[in-house]
Amino acid sequence: MGILDILDDGVEGSMLAMSRRSRVARLSAAALVGGLLAFYFGPRPAMLWGAANLACEGWLFYLQRTFKPTGNLATIRLRRIAPPAIFGCLWATMATLSAVHGVAAMKFAAILILFGMIIEGVRYAMVSPGGMLSMTLWPFSALVALTLLAPRFTAWDRAVALVVMLGLIGYVADTVRTMRATAKALEHAQAEAQEASRAKSAFLAMMSHEVRTPMNGVLGLAHALRGTGLDARQTQYLDMIEESGHGLMTILNDVLDLSKVEAGKLELDIAPFDIRRSAAQIALVWSETARLKGLDLTLEVDPATPAWLAGDDARVRQILRNLVSNAVKFTETGRVTIHIAPGDAGGIMLSVSDTGAGLSPEQRDRLFTPFAQGDRTIARRFGGTGLGLTICRRLAGMMGGDISVASVEGEGATFTVTLALSATEAPEKAREAVAKLDLGGVRVLVVDDNEINQIVARAVLETAGALVAVAGDGHAALARLRVEDFDVVLMDVHMPGMDGVEAVRRIRAGEGGRVDVPVVALTADVMAGDAERLLAQGFDDAHPKPIQPAGLLATVAAALRPAAACARGEPEARSLLTVG
Repeated sequence: MGILDILDDGVEGSMLAMSRRSRVARLSAAALVGGLLAFYFGPRPAMLWGAANLACEGWLFYLQRTFKPTGNLATIRLRRIAPPAIFGCLWATMATLSAVHGVAAMKFAAILILFGMIIEGVRYAMVSPGGMLSMTLWPFSALVALTLLAPRFTAWDRAVALVVMLGLIGYVADTVRTMRATAKALEHAQAEAQEASRAKSAFLAMMSHEVRTPMNGVLGLAHALRGTGLDARQTQYLDMIEESGHGLMTILNDVLDLSKVEAGKLELDIAPFDIRRSAAQIALVWSETARLKGLDLTLEVDPATPAWLAGDDARVRQILRNLVSNAVKFTETGRVTIHIAPGDAGGIMLSVSDTGAGLSPEQRDRLFTPFAQGDRTIARRFGGTGLGLTICRRLAGMMGGDISVASVEGEGATFTVTLALSATEAPEKAREAVAKLDLGGVRVLVVDDNEINQIVARAVLETAGALVAVAGDGHAALARLRVEDFDVVLMDVHMPGMDGVEAVRRIRAGEGGRVDVPVVALTADVMAGDAERLLAQGFDDAHPKPIQPAGLLATVAAALRPAAACARGEPEARSLLTVG
């Protein structure tokens, strides 16, 4: 089916939808006309009129119910033109007969009906000029016929009437031309907006990949460097490197989170969580920063607050973390207070108050606008993207709540978040034990064209006892897999030569020895749907970059299969989680 056929199908579908929406008005008008016919001409014309309308409506209803896009252009155009032509012919015939044989009131009503048909036909100009012509041809023809057949019209009267008719046709044609130009401009603007949205998504995906790849090296090697016996100054410098790296990742995650929320692709992970514990950890994280600024950071929890709530703990923490971060950042002296309490209408209420500079009415108006901050000096003084509060409001809305601010300039501000989270029972607790990952003897092949990423993965895996080999692209990985036995493969997705997707396809086709070897994607692509796409292409799991050491080890452990232990000569699969 070509693009023109698709567009024709869309036009036909739009016309049928318009007919469906106007059915009530159409049936009401037909009933009113039926009453006039019965009053002036008797029951038989009214019954004939009603039967004809019901037959047309039934046929139109059948077309609407059975409409399916097809590639037959002739059929499409016939179905597009036929319904308005049939209805136009029916109504124009009734109006003409009423004008010729009716009393003065019926003649006047007939003229109004014909003009109403012209207005109805003009509506179709937005979607189909052919449909518009098939509808308006009949009332214009009827008006011309009535002008020519009027018994009391002189030649001069007919000439004047025809000139007026030509003027009406010209006016309608100009109206249709303007409407079509407006419709085309709207379609063009909509196409540009959709293209801009696609370009934005592509840019975010590219930016995510390009930033996360080097950040994987920075944060991963910083983690590995911490275990090499540093002195106090070196440890301080390393802390600064990690803090700066995590700050950059926070900015990147804010942009990606906003994109996911706007696209409706951000999903909440609902599970029981302890709100007191979450709030206490946020307060602990920011307590040192507050202390260094001379601020008092306090946490107040209402005793009536439920111990456990059903919700997305990570997103609730994200909201609270943003609010506390802003409060500490913009408060020079005094205190910051975190307050947790049950909501007035149920759920939970989180509030963060500070004694900072406060907000003016103008600043409050643009506070939740993406990429906007209180004033232009804030970005220069404190940094940030201006997305934190926007994301907080979107997340609160996803959880059935909202966020508000009360502030007096010069006297601080209070941000209040209400979330429709219900109380729940505590989850079943596992044994109080410290689980330690043991990957001793596990053979892992790391496939990545970036040498720094190879070093990071090797450093993380070898700390857990894994035996690590590396390959620079898909070709090298297949070569090693043909002659060596590995328990799991960590595969970068984007590589020159042969990328990870093609390499996995060939592994599953039997070109790399074991077709069932677990393959985990190491990817900087974290947009919504990326992980699902990789799993559908043959990967067993996906781990995002920058690599999180604990998360990577857990992913490798989860990907290993009992057959891997048997392949190493063990009688049965051992548990990779050993209690220490």
